[in-house]
Amino acid sequence: MLQRPDLLRPAMRGAVFLVLGLLALPVLSQETPSPAPPSPVESNKALVRRYLEVLSGGDLATLGEVVSPDFSDRTPGAPAVKGPASIQETQRRARELFRDIRYTLDDLIAEGDHVVARYTVRAHRSGKPVEVMGMTLFRIEGGKIREAWVVNDQIELFRQLGYTLLPPAQP
Repeated sequence: MLQRPDLLRPAMRGAVFLVLGLLALPVLSQETPSPAPPSPVESNKALVRRYLEVLSGGDLATLGEVVSPDFSDRTPGAPAVKGPASIQETQRRARELFRDIRYTLDDLIAEGDHVVARYTVRAHRSGKPVEVMGMTLFRIEGGKIREAWVVNDQIELFRQLGYTLLPPAQP
C-alpha cells in the first residue's frame, strides 16, 4: 500500500474524470442525427413504385406526377403519342379488355438513372383470372419517368385466354 496520499489524489481525480466522461457517452450518443436524404437511386426506385401504384389504382389522371411531359414508350407497337397521354391510351385499351388490373412489384433493381421492375399483372377477362409476368426498363430524368421499354409475356397471356399458337402454314 502506498504511503503518500498526495500521489494518489491526481490519479484518483483522473480516474473520476474518466468514469464521468464514460458515463456521459450514452447521453451524447442519444442525439438523433438528421436522416440523410435518399440517394438518387433510391428516389428513382420510389418513383417507379409510385408509378405502379398509379397504374394499379387506375387514377390515370395523376400520371403527370410521375411521368415526364416528354415521356416516350420505346416498346414496339406503342402509341406514337408522347407524355402521360401515351400511357393513358395504352391503359385505356387494356381496361376495355380486362377489369380489375393490378400490378404487384416482384423485383426492383436500379443503377444510375435506370430502374428495372419485374412485376406480375393480375386482371379478369370474362370472369376468368389472368396473370402475366412483365418487366420494364425505365429511364428517369429530372425526377420523372422519361422513357420505358416494356416486355410482357404475351404468349402466356394468349394461352390463358384460350388461344393456341400454331406454326405458319408450309408454302
